[in-house]
Amino acid sequence: MNFKIFGKQVKVGETFSKYAELNLLESIQKYFPNPISSIISVSKNNKLFHIIIVLHINKKMEFTAQSSGQTAKLAFSETLEKLSKQLRRYKRKIKNYKNNENNNKANSLKAHFHIINEPPTSISKQKETNYEEPLIFAELDTEIEELTVIDALEKMKMGNISALMFRNKKHSGLNMVYKRDDGLIGWVDPRGNRNLAKI
Repeated sequence: MNFKIFGKQVKVGETFSKYAELNLLESIQKYFPNPISSIISVSKNNKLFHIIIVLHINKKMEFTAQSSGQTAKLAFSETLEKLSKQLRRYKRKIKNYKNNENNNKANSLKAHFHIINEPPTSISKQKETNYEEPLIFAELDTEIEELTVIDALEKMKMGNISALMFRNKKHSGLNMVYKRDDGLIGWVDPRGNRNLAKI
């Protein structure tokens, strides 16, 4: 795995770097044996350390987790626990999807733009700390996959991303799903109901 760690206005020592790399790799390999890359950022605001982990298990799937703590190790442990939960849930989703692939029923959508009424996601108890400069990661080229709308929603949910562009399996046209501020999921289908899209 390609591993990178850096500090933002914080010096990251070699001891912590090795500790983070070994523990991260051990946690990931419980679910995915050959991850591609990971980036860890370490920063400090007031008295709290803040850790962000960005993980690519393959060229198509990215996971992000973050947390804060009184020490760098505590912040890292909390972040790693959140990441492990995401990986565990995603692994279970893959297994369930394969087992139940033939049981999914298609639903017809007759709108150019459709809002999928999902309950608002729970708001994190811990508010994210605001920073003067955003962290930008650009490690891999983005591939636009051919998916059903349900598959796209699952990928967006498991990958902890706010928007996803994909090719709709029903007509190969470009579609996008995204998280709205009100907690609902938006779906943009420029082809509209030319050929009724089914999820």
